[in-house]
Amino acid sequence: MCRGRQGRHLWVGRAELSAQIRDNHDWAVRKGIAVDRSELVTGEHSGLKTLPQQPVDNPNLAGALADNGVKWTGSDNSREPQQRTVGTATGAAKTVPRHPVNVYYNVGTAAEMADEYNWVYTSRADGGSGICESNPASTCLPAPLPVATGYADHIVPQEARTALSHVLGNDPRPHYVHQSNLAEERLLYPVLDRVLADYRGLFAPSAPLVNPAQRDVGTELTRRAAWDQALAAGRSPPTGSAPPSPSRPLRRHRARDRPRGHPQEAALGTAAFGTAYAGTRSAWTSPELLQSAVTLTIPTT
Repeated sequence: MCRGRQGRHLWVGRAELSAQIRDNHDWAVRKGIAVDRSELVTGEHSGLKTLPQQPVDNPNLAGALADNGVKWTGSDNSREPQQRTVGTATGAAKTVPRHPVNVYYNVGTAAEMADEYNWVYTSRADGGSGICESNPASTCLPAPLPVATGYADHIVPQEARTALSHVLGNDPRPHYVHQSNLAEERLLYPVLDRVLADYRGLFAPSAPLVNPAQRDVGTELTRRAAWDQALAAGRSPPTGSAPPSPSRPLRRHRARDRPRGHPQEAALGTAAFGTAYAGTRSAWTSPELLQSAVTLTIPTT
């Protein structure tokens, strides 16, 4: 979405960007792939700013997203961990930061992966690139990994541990991988298998992993950001009540899960509150019309 030349950016125009987005969506529909027009991930997150080579978004991107009804576009959490708006228009699309999984796009076998990993994470003295020595955010391996066993013995558990830490930290950001990770030796599967096995070893079946849609992740991040801003501004509401904006996250624990859940008082009557999960019910909520507080009736038994 941007072509650089001699320090200048030659931006791909709005019409071309819009046509590419539309064509991709139409192709998926023709192939019977379930897609949501409000969600988009551009190739390599192109169009979004990428420091240092592209310090700003393609100025035509926001308009192209609006042309196609896109409200949520994937971004790279390792570069931009905070959600932001693309463009300045009211109702403009927001980013959905995604965690990259450290299984490389340019390898197809476990031996190739270990070899590339050694290049990135070993010192120059050990035959690596030395990137880990010059990057303050990285560390070098004490010794190169064995090419034959390094992927299974070191990389898989390391990447599974990292991904699982996001899950256990209640981080809603999704993870992303490359299509090449599903080719040749299908390097992604050992990592996924390890994540699932470790998770299931820690939690009961009543607390399954959930896989929300990109739009749901984007909405969750927006709500969390609004809540954090309210707290920072000293607008923390008392328990059981909430300001009109933002919505308040509420959770109620109980001994046994009743089918009706906790009734929540509405302007007229009551309604079941929240979504059941692992013996609790939780939801984002705020006072309804003509209400100044959120009131829940907690069962006594």
